[in-house]
Amino acid sequence: MKKKEQRTEDQGAKQLFGTAAIMAVIITVSKLLGLVRDRAIAGAYGTTEAAQAYTIASKLPINIFDLVIGGVVTAAFVPTFSALLVKKDREKAMSFANSYVNLILIITAVISALGIALSSLLVRFLAPEASESVLSLASQLTKIMFPMIMFTGLAFSFVGILQSLGEFRIPALISLVSNAIMVIYLYSLNRFFGIFGLAAAMLLGWASQAFVQAPKLRALGYRYSPKLDLRSPEIKRALLSAIPILIGTWTQPFCSLINTIFVSGMNEGRAISAIDYANKLYIIVVGIFSFVATNLLFPYMSRANAAGRRDEARRMTAVSIKVLVFIIAPIAVGIAILSSPFCALIYQHGEFNASDTALTAEALRCFAVGMLFMAVNEVLVKMFFSDSRTVIPMISSLVSIAVNITAVVTLHDKIGVGGIALISGIATGVSCLINYLVMRRDGRIFSIRDGVDLLRSLLCAAAMGAGVWWVSRLLEGKSDIIVLAACGAAGVAIYAILAVVTRSDEVSLFISKILKKEKTEK
Repeated sequence: MKKKEQRTEDQGAKQLFGTAAIMAVIITVSKLLGLVRDRAIAGAYGTTEAAQAYTIASKLPINIFDLVIGGVVTAAFVPTFSALLVKKDREKAMSFANSYVNLILIITAVISALGIALSSLLVRFLAPEASESVLSLASQLTKIMFPMIMFTGLAFSFVGILQSLGEFRIPALISLVSNAIMVIYLYSLNRFFGIFGLAAAMLLGWASQAFVQAPKLRALGYRYSPKLDLRSPEIKRALLSAIPILIGTWTQPFCSLINTIFVSGMNEGRAISAIDYANKLYIIVVGIFSFVATNLLFPYMSRANAAGRRDEARRMTAVSIKVLVFIIAPIAVGIAILSSPFCALIYQHGEFNASDTALTAEALRCFAVGMLFMAVNEVLVKMFFSDSRTVIPMISSLVSIAVNITAVVTLHDKIGVGGIALISGIATGVSCLINYLVMRRDGRIFSIRDGVDLLRSLLCAAAMGAGVWWVSRLLEGKSDIIVLAACGAAGVAIYAILAVVTRSDEVSLFISKILKKEKTEK
């Protein structure tokens, strides 16, 4: 019986691996296009006052969305929608979806109107030490971009519906569309319309994320109607879980908010753009893999928990964390070592100079500490949410936020932009540890074999880092692209050899998937 269960688990893991691989390719292309976008912005505006104003204005709607409603949109929706699909019928589920979408639209419309009306106050709160000229421009840009909150809420609602119905490719594509719109603007129209046009392009890009999903939604049977039934038990259940879910997802956006407030006066204001450039690279790297894991597994875990198959959901959690650690640990080590040439290659041209690179690399090097914590914590939080256990992530998030605020307020004038980025990673690690310990108390997540695999991945990443550091020292003074290419090749080779020699489970799974594909083709 145990062998049969193990075979079933392995088959399920291989299927998830295949779907995850497809999503990873789509998201990687999207994130690379995002890098092209960020490189173009850096080249056009560097860390000038226009860049500072744009950073403040673009952060406001995104941070407010994340803090006021962001985590609720999918996390409160997917478990309820999945339970209706499993326990009732598709018609009931679609009716709930319409009420939910309309509720989100109303809430985000109100937030957008308030944001436009209070733009001057909001920019001063987010960047209290920025210059008057930067704040004035940021206020104007904020008024253009704030309606993106409505489109963001609509887009994430549609993502929840599609993923609950087993469609993952279209949700993975939406960022590619919005990034493409901004890239087209930056390389064709930016010289005519400048920073105001960039703000409008960003608004259009976020709007496209909602509308590009509409054809697939219709194909899967979703029909929009203006229905809003606030008395339905499903809506009430979603609303009751909203506050703890929302607070449970606050760690990352709140740390970002605190970072922005306290760096707004550093390095003549340049630090506010530098830490944003670094944070975008950090989010891109972690996002490629954690987005795949959490967005792919969350609907599966929700359905498994709704059907009473909690052991299956916990096993999915363990497998996804092992894969994330295997992939992200060496990337985090590599970025920490190579942050300077990496930032120079991506950003340094046009208005973005060598001192901007040094400042951004300092922040990115310290952000790298939190990469692994962020990815693992995303999985743990989604596991709690899929089982409608929302209080624990809320508590862990509040504790991590308290750690972040206390450390930044106490030390910000002594540690600079890098230290503030490091504190964000430590705060995320605190949240991750609390979530893990509580989940571990409820039952074992990892077997002894899993623990060995995790330790193996970390040791292989550390050994790889030593090799990459040695190669980087040998190439000191060479061009950034040569250093990155040589160190990257050495890092991949060292890590791959170590993973094969130590018989990593993740490598075995990958090889078995390739061999299976070759046999099928033959």
